[in-house]
Amino acid sequence: MNAYFEQEFATSAQRRRAWGGALLGVSCLIWCVLAYQLLMPFGDGDDEYSDGRECQSMVFYEGEDPTWAEATWDDCRAQRRWPEMLGWLGLSVPLSVGGAVLYTSGSTSLRMREYMAEHRIAAQDAARES
Repeated sequence: MNAYFEQEFATSAQRRRAWGGALLGVSCLIWCVLAYQLLMPFGDGDDEYSDGRECQSMVFYEGEDPTWAEATWDDCRAQRRWPEMLGWLGLSVPLSVGGAVLYTSGSTSLRMREYMAEHRIAAQDAARES
């Protein structure tokens, strides 16, 4: 009976750790996409027209005024919308916090189980020697 509960405890801890890792992976994916959108130059999406614009990075731009800030470059600004990007960043925060909590809880539970198993074995060895 005790082994059954111990196995269920370990299974639950492994499941929590896996869910935590998955949530952290999703939030990391969101962060990578947002970093790519902020750091890489991009086009305005009109590739079939000869006047398609090459827009500078939102973070690393050259000159005093970035292309996406000029009034004539509405196409560039339309491709990278700040409210949408902030919404994705806001979604990633609870995912990462929940993932970190679940992963830490599962890992700690598994480590406690290992520690208790080592303690039980040491106690049994001490009882045999006496």
